Amino acid sequence: MTLLGLLLVLSATSPARAQGFVDVNGLAALNERPPAKPRLFDVAFATAAIDPKDPVLPSSSAIEQPEARARILLPASYDDGQEDAYPVLFLLHGGTGSYVDWTADGDADVLAAGLELIVVMPEGGGKGWYTDWFVREADDTPRYETFHIHQLVRWIDVNFRTYGTREGRAIAGLSMGGFGALSYAARHPDLFVAAASFSGGLDMTYSPQQLIVWASGIGAAANANAIFGPYNNEPSWAHNAQQLNYRAHNPVDLVANLGPVDLTYYSGTDDDAHIHAVNQRFHAAVEAAGFDPERSLCTGGACTVVQPGTGPRYVEETLADHSFTWWNPWLADWLPHLMAVFAAPPPAPTAFEYTSADDEFGAFGYEVTMTRAVAELATLVVDGPGGFTLDGSGAAEVTTAPLYVPSAPYRLSIEDGQGAATEYTVLADASGRLTTPLVVLGPDNPYQQYQGASSTFYTASVSITPL
Repeated sequence: MTLLGLLLVLSATSPARAQGFVDVNGLAALNERPPAKPRLFDVAFATAAIDPKDPVLPSSSAIEQPEARARILLPASYDDGQEDAYPVLFLLHGGTGSYVDWTADGDADVLAAGLELIVVMPEGGGKGWYTDWFVREADDTPRYETFHIHQLVRWIDVNFRTYGTREGRAIAGLSMGGFGALSYAARHPDLFVAAASFSGGLDMTYSPQQLIVWASGIGAAANANAIFGPYNNEPSWAHNAQQLNYRAHNPVDLVANLGPVDLTYYSGTDDDAHIHAVNQRFHAAVEAAGFDPERSLCTGGACTVVQPGTGPRYVEETLADHSFTWWNPWLADWLPHLMAVFAAPPPAPTAFEYTSADDEFGAFGYEVTMTRAVAELATLVVDGPGGFTLDGSGAAEVTTAPLYVPSAPYRLSIEDGQGAATEYTVLADASGRLTTPLVVLGPDNPYQQYQGASSTFYTASVSITPL
C-alpha cells in the first residue's frame, strides 16, 4: 500500500485528532485538539457571550471578563478505535477561581481516570456567578449562562461522541460553582439527569450570600448591583429592585424544579464559611417541597445516616473547611453514584412542576408564552397527558410536549383563574403537540414581584381528552 493510501485508510478508520472543531450556536473554537495531549486539553473560544468577543478586536468593556475557555478530560478509551458514546459531566469552579482549578488544585483527572466519562470544566469567571449579568453595558454584559447552557452544552455534543441527551448529562460544582450547578439544573432540568453541590452557596436571599455577590460585582470593576441587580423590596426602590431576579436563579426558590434531577449536596458544619447555614436552608426547602431526602452526618469521612430517605442526598461533614481538602473526597464519593445513575437513568418525567420568571419558558417539551404587564414567577404543573395547571397573572399560550396522536382532535377544557370554564376542540400538530387558545389567569399585577407591593396570583387549569 502506498503511503498516501495508508494515510487515507487511517484517516477514515480512526477518530480524528487535532481536527478543526465545528462552530455551534455562535461558539467558535480558536484552537484544535492537541495530538500530544489526547486526554486532557484546553479549548479557547470566541463568543459574543463573554470577552473577548473577537480575537482580533476585543471589547473595550471595563468589566473584568476572562477568556472563554474549557478544560476537557476524555476517558482513556476514547481513542481506542471504537465509536462508543459517553456521558458528560460539567464540573464548575468556585469564586476567585478558574477553569483549571479542578485539575490544578483538585484531583478531578485522577478521580475520573478509570471512568467511561467525559468531564468538561468551563471558565465561569472568578466573579461570574453563573448567570447572564443584570448590568446593561451595550453588548459587553457578561453572559455566562448563555455561554455554558446555550452554547457549550451543544458544542460538546456536536464535537465529541456523547449520548447527547439529558440521560447522559450531569453537572456539579464547588462553592460558587455549587450554586451554579444547582441553579443551572433548576432552570434547565431537562438538560441534566443529576447534579451535585460541594459547599455550594444555595440561597441568594441569605444576607451573607448577597454581600459576597455584591463584592464580586465591585471586584469585577462594575458595581455592587451588576450581577443580579439591587436586592431590596422597599417601595422607594420599586423601579429598580431586582429581588425577583435573585429568586429566579435561586436554588431554594426553584427547588421544586429539581424534582426530576438526581440531587446531592455536601457541606461542612463548622468551618465551611457561611455555607452550612445556606445548605440547611436549602435542605429545609427540599423537605418543604415534599421530597424524601437522606441526610448523613460525617466525621473525617466516616458517615452515619441520621435521616433515612429515598430522595436527594445531603452529606454534612463536621471537620470540613472550605477547601479542596474536602471537595476532592466529596467528588470521589459522588462519582460512583453518578455512574450508577448514568447506568440506569430515570426517564424524563411525564408529570412535573416548573417555575420561571421568564416571559417565555419551557421544560420537558412544554413551552409557555406569558402575556402580562410585569415580571414575576409563574408555575406550570403538568399532571401528565391528561392536563396541567398554570399559576400566575395575565394570560398565557401553552404548547404541550409531543404526547398525542398527530393530527387527531382533542377536547381542551379550560377553567380560567377566576373559575370560568370554556371548551375547545384542538388538533394535534404533525409532531403530536397541542397548542392552547389563550389561557386567562387573572388581572395583571401593577408591580413587579417583590418590589414592595404584594402580588396576586391565579391558577388556571387545562384538562385534555381525546375525541
